[in-house]
Amino acid sequence: MNHPADRKPWLPYVAPMAAYMAIMLIQDSKNLLWVYPLKITIVAGLLWVFHNRYEELCPSFSWLEIVVGLVAIGYWIVLDPYYPQFKGDIFNPQGKWLFISIRICGAVLIVPLMEELFWRGWLIRWLVNEDFKKVPIGTFTWPSFAITVALFGMEHSQWLAGLVCGALYNWLYYRRKSLFACVIAHAVSNAALAAWVLWRGDWKFW
Repeated sequence: MNHPADRKPWLPYVAPMAAYMAIMLIQDSKNLLWVYPLKITIVAGLLWVFHNRYEELCPSFSWLEIVVGLVAIGYWIVLDPYYPQFKGDIFNPQGKWLFISIRICGAVLIVPLMEELFWRGWLIRWLVNEDFKKVPIGTFTWPSFAITVALFGMEHSQWLAGLVCGALYNWLYYRRKSLFACVIAHAVSNAALAAWVLWRGDWKFW
C-alpha cells in the first residue's frame, strides 16, 4: 500500500507543524498544564510516523551551530525590552517540575526538529521550486530567504527577535548546507532560553 507521503511529499514536513499550530488555537494559561504535553506528544508521534522520510537530516557537527544558537538566543533576551510584542497571559509553572521537565524536553528535542523541517526542510525550498525535493539543501534565493525570515518572525510573539533568529538560522543553512546543523542550533537556543528562564524566573519567555 502506498504511503500518503508518496503522493504528497510535503506532508511529513508540514503535518507536525500544522498539528502544533492547530493545538495552539485552544492553548491558554489556564489549560497549558495538559494541553502542552498533549501537543508535544502528538507532534512527536507524527515525527516518528514520518521519520524515514527525512533523508535530508544527515548527522554532522561543528562548533558553528553552538555559536549561532547562543548568539540567536542572546539577541532574543537582549532585545526583549525594546519593542512592542504580541503577548498573551504569562504562565508561571514554578514548582511544577514534571511540567517544567516536559516543557524543556519539548523545547529542546521536539520543537527544533519540527520547526526546522517545516521552515528550512520544506518552505525555504518550496519557495524556490514547488518540487522542493529537487532543491538541494542550502540553495539561496532572496525571495525564499526574506519570506521565511518574515514568517518565522511572525510566528513568535517576540517577533523582532524571531526575525533575527530566523535570519541567523537561514545563514547557517546556507553556510553549512545542512538541515541537521539548523536543528542543533535551534535546540541550543531553546536549551539556553530554558536555562535563562529557570535561572531568572523569567517566565514570559515561555
